[in-house]
Amino acid sequence: MRHVKRLLTLVWVISLLAAGGILYLFNPDPVTIDLVWIRVPETGLAVVLISTFFVGILTGIVLVLIASMFPKNRKPLDG
Repeated sequence: MRHVKRLLTLVWVISLLAAGGILYLFNPDPVTIDLVWIRVPETGLAVVLISTFFVGILTGIVLVLIASMFPKNRKPLDG
């Protein structure tokens, strides 16, 4: 079973690297990100897309963790 998990992990990593390489090859255009208070220098579009994807994943994880800290079954107040 351990070998199967390692093989699946290896396939997953290789597929992510291939997807990142393909994304980089088809999106080499430099872009500048201009937020209201921060200006990011010219960076490849693929780097911006991958970074945005991972920031979205991290934001989702944090929101799920925060939501899981609150109880789901609240008793109504008898008042």
